[in-house]
Amino acid sequence: MALRRLLRYHWLKFLRLQEDPRKLAWGMALGVFIGITPTIPFHTVVTLSLAALLRVSPVTAFLGIQIGNPLTAPALYLAAYKVGQFLLYRGQPLVFPESNSFKAWIQVLWQGGVALQVGGVIIAIPPAIVAYFLTMWIVQRYRRRKAAKALSVLALSQNPPAASGPEA
Repeated sequence: MALRRLLRYHWLKFLRLQEDPRKLAWGMALGVFIGITPTIPFHTVVTLSLAALLRVSPVTAFLGIQIGNPLTAPALYLAAYKVGQFLLYRGQPLVFPESNSFKAWIQVLWQGGVALQVGGVIIAIPPAIVAYFLTMWIVQRYRRRKAAKALSVLALSQNPPAASGPEA
């Protein structure tokens, strides 16, 4: 029940944002992009800094990074690593060093980290594009409906319906 209430609160907060729809959509796309990339400890700092630099909505950017949460992170990171491994190393598995030297382990960690980052950027692009257009559609649809409702209320207040029944 508490999760449902929290989600509804954030949904209503999102709908009531008054910024330009493009800024809201770009903020969401930025947040989703950063949220999918494997930079977990820095998601918030990077997203809010880039949102300020790019002049997009920091609120929607923050909402967008929530896609990279502890439940989705393992699947996203595995997919990112596999894509990066395929692109950079032709799908060859990461080989652990035979010796326990510091240099050998740094090389393995470097290869794995580069594969993870490259794959993360690649897999983050499509969801960010979808997030942009979906956010733009939701915001514009909500605002059109809100404007139509306001016009109908205004029309009713100016022209009250004629009385019907025995009193008329």
